[in-house]
Amino acid sequence: MIAVHVAHLLQAPVGTIRSYEFSETEPWLEQELGVRGPITGRVKLTRTTHGILADCSHRAELEQECGRCLGTARCVVESEFSSEFLPRIDVFTGLPQEIVADPEEPRIGPNHLLDLADEIRQDVVTSQPIQPLCREACAGLCPSCGQDLNVARCGCERHAEAEPVGRLGELLKSKLTPS
Repeated sequence: MIAVHVAHLLQAPVGTIRSYEFSETEPWLEQELGVRGPITGRVKLTRTTHGILADCSHRAELEQECGRCLGTARCVVESEFSSEFLPRIDVFTGLPQEIVADPEEPRIGPNHLLDLADEIRQDVVTSQPIQPLCREACAGLCPSCGQDLNVARCGCERHAEAEPVGRLGELLKSKLTPS
């Protein structure tokens, strides 16, 4: 859990700032996103009129499936986000606090814990590469026989002479073939 207890900050005047560094492992992110090792970063928390603004920068190493050869691809995601967290419980009275806001707005837990894990998860999902590669020059798999072209060439005729396909291919063949 990447969380900070913020009861003192909720009692502080608007504009009060606290900064924290973190290095935490999140097993559920390891399973869901392939995060390897700890998520490291820094968060600056600022007391606002309604809650706490979290300015977070983080770094996570991911292990994913290569988009070409299906091998292991490792990449590093470094990103930043800002999000305002609203309290559920009034820190002075202990009563539930009603703040009119979007229901999707992140909330501070009932024990005054500001948990950054889900916000970091969402940021990693949007920052990770769409097609991770094990290396830039990855040759991928043969679409016909499935041979890993990084390991060896395959014997498919398809690779001997690449031909254009479809209507465009027919037009190209007719232009290139003498009549």
